[in-house]
Amino acid sequence: MESSRGFWVSPLMEAEQKLWVAVLETALNDALSNENPVRKETARRWFREGGPNFKLVCDLANFDPGFVRMKILSVIDQEIPAQEEAKPQRRSARPSASQSD
Repeated sequence: MESSRGFWVSPLMEAEQKLWVAVLETALNDALSNENPVRKETARRWFREGGPNFKLVCDLANFDPGFVRMKILSVIDQEIPAQEEAKPQRRSARPSASQSD
């Protein structure tokens, strides 16, 4: 997500702040990537739970944790329906009540 770099990082940021922004950016990339399903789900869970480590990283990046979480979850939630549409629909092995009549 190199194109998002301008959104996250400002030239006025301190190096330490840029480091923590990079942590958030890496977690977002992991949450949206299909390369490693375990890493993807771990990153998504980190954002969904919004626990103490997430809040600390946001604070160190000088971002509001609630706002970051809300925005990132909206991006993740938009991706989920698109993935479900792409999955082939399974048919039931048993006929339904209307089919057996």
